[in-house]
Amino acid sequence: MYSQGLIGAKTDITEDEAFLAAFQARVDAEEKIEPNDPMPEGYRKTLVRQIGQHAHSEIVGMLPEGNWITRAPSLRRKAALLAKVQDEGGHGSISIPPPKRWASRARK
Repeated sequence: MYSQGLIGAKTDITEDEAFLAAFQARVDAEEKIEPNDPMPEGYRKTLVRQIGQHAHSEIVGMLPEGNWITRAPSLRRKAALLAKVQDEGGHGSISIPPPKRWASRARK
């Protein structure tokens, strides 16, 4: 969703002391860091990893609920479980831009 704007975004930022200090000042001031904002590469990689872990937990969270759909006593409860599973699946769907090495293949 939001990460689609990162495809082709500039990531070649020089991480000098002034840049790191300014970024840390923004974090300390609890400013909102947007996906297209300049940030240290390690910070971005950690965020992507954490988002991926959260998405994985949402997908895994829908698995036990899915087992109960066929055992639900009524159609109303089946529909409620289906809605819950669909909601969890939606929380787990994320859009991460493909690696740069894939970009040349996609445009051919």
